[in-house]
Amino acid sequence: MLSIHSTSKKLEKNFCCPTIKTLSKAMLLVTLSATGIAHASEYSSVAFFGDSLTDGGYFKPFVDKQQSGQFTTNPDNTWATPLAEQLGLSATPNVLGSSVKGNNYAIGGARAGKAANIRGANVASARSQVDSYLTDNKVDSKGLYSVWIGANDLLAVVNDVPNANSIITSAVTDEVATIQKLHDNGANYILVPNIPDVGLTPMLNGLGPTLQAFGTGLSTQYNDALYTGVKGTGANIIPLDTYSLLQKVAANPSAYGFTNVKDKACGNVSSLECGRSDLVQQGAENSYFFADSVHPTGRAHRMIADYANAVVTAPSQVGVLPHIATQSALATTERLQTHINQLQNQSTQNQSNQINALQYKKGPTVWASADVNALNVAGFDSSGNYQLLLGMDFPHSTDSNAVSGIYGNISQSELDNNVRTGINQLDLDEYGVGLYHSNKFGNVLLDGALGYGSLDLFLNRKVSLDNHIENFKSDVNGKRYYATLKAGYPMQMASMTQFANTTLTPYLAATVNRVQIDAIKEKDLTNPIGMQFDEQKYNTVYGTLGVKASSRLSDTLDVFGDVHYQKQLDNDRKGVTARSNTMLYMPFTTPTTDIDEDSFGVSLGLSRQFGAVNANAGVSHTRGDNDDATSVFVGLSSSF
Repeated sequence: MLSIHSTSKKLEKNFCCPTIKTLSKAMLLVTLSATGIAHASEYSSVAFFGDSLTDGGYFKPFVDKQQSGQFTTNPDNTWATPLAEQLGLSATPNVLGSSVKGNNYAIGGARAGKAANIRGANVASARSQVDSYLTDNKVDSKGLYSVWIGANDLLAVVNDVPNANSIITSAVTDEVATIQKLHDNGANYILVPNIPDVGLTPMLNGLGPTLQAFGTGLSTQYNDALYTGVKGTGANIIPLDTYSLLQKVAANPSAYGFTNVKDKACGNVSSLECGRSDLVQQGAENSYFFADSVHPTGRAHRMIADYANAVVTAPSQVGVLPHIATQSALATTERLQTHINQLQNQSTQNQSNQINALQYKKGPTVWASADVNALNVAGFDSSGNYQLLLGMDFPHSTDSNAVSGIYGNISQSELDNNVRTGINQLDLDEYGVGLYHSNKFGNVLLDGALGYGSLDLFLNRKVSLDNHIENFKSDVNGKRYYATLKAGYPMQMASMTQFANTTLTPYLAATVNRVQIDAIKEKDLTNPIGMQFDEQKYNTVYGTLGVKASSRLSDTLDVFGDVHYQKQLDNDRKGVTARSNTMLYMPFTTPTTDIDEDSFGVSLGLSRQFGAVNANAGVSHTRGDNDDATSVFVGLSSSF
């Protein structure tokens, strides 16, 4: 869609349109040094191809007004600029007569494959725009490429109705070929908005139901043929259903903050030359949906950008859920390990004092461990989370160094993310059971554990379209399996008088986690903003190198601690497959968000014996580049 002169309707038709956190910081200063970094955009670049709906100012040298140059309510921008900014990037238009190369190649009046000429200026088709880009650039495998074209081809049908099918077929073929070329050259993420409902534009909505239906039919015919065609390219297409979005807004304008979706905010002035002084009333750039007969106002463009941002970032946000569940689960593993360490410390101290462990523990031991923790992971922030472990130790009658046990765990995390659009609330509960065993072979301590957890997730995905907000709530189930194995070498510090009752144990450990999260299906299949996300399976292997220490301060009081480095050795993380509710037949993926692959951890605590009851308490902290967690824990155990 495009228009050059404000007074020319003919030309206009040729254009298209807490406290724990404080403790965490203190511990970090005392024990570790790590610097957090901000999350970067999942996309490393953007490039736009299309017509006046995306044009960022190609014809600015043609117009005299300072507040003009884009096909909207100037000085507002078309959707490409705010979308790029929301992704942490920028959109720079190519400008007629300028030697500066931008990344917005869109030109008002452009068609899918046919060249045009406006006032002596050549208007490159979308195919030619892509050719020009490929001449000067190498495709960025993590770049987002947008192709929004076809509206001017539909306007050509108005002037040649008998050849409507031929014109649409030719345009669709050209757009599919354009997308195919991007894909063949390495583009992995191609955003393809469909054609809005032309029947709802001011150009047709005042001409009666017959012509309106004709325009709607043209849009539907083009869109159906387009998405059928691009499915055969093998490209990863991210569809944007602007057709359904416009219909949704038109059906209830006030809900989206519009008072007029039928008339032109710029009156008889072309949107290319329309500035604030040309508006039919003050504030029309926000209250009207259309600037002229086919082009959106600045606020409508911001809503389109917001919608696009929600679609192209949602899968990456959903894709961190297994990582969050894994990080929460590692905290459970750490609490179990604290209990096993207590068993091993006690056994080591007993042997150093020539006490048979079986004489000290004649029967099973019941134990409990609880903690309150703050978890900051993948951009989410929480405090006041808790978990509880209940278990029973069973000493082996034939081996004083061997203990086996069973346990159950309950954990609850409530995480928030202060985002304008995206998952802003996540509640994660786990109910699990497991087995563990600890033994000493010569001078080597070995312990291992197996566990299973049932996951219950509640999440809210917030979508802001300018100042209109929609929330999509989902209850999701999942599962977690894990296994861990640790080997340590205790070293008594008897040769150093001041540390005679101290044991240092360097250790190596490996932990395997498998998290499975069921498919997420947001409600209302008529809402283009709602989405669905396929099941996720996430397998990880972590390796840990550390040293733990325990020291007997008296016959009944011990101090213990641990310092370790943990590295993710392997994972099978993949992009989440997503779908728009109104286009379930068009699955797509987006880049995965960077996550922490390593971290440092430290813990410190005291253990006290009260007759048959042992009590311990302490604090632990782990820190990576983006993730950190701090726990305050207490534990009790008693034999019977």
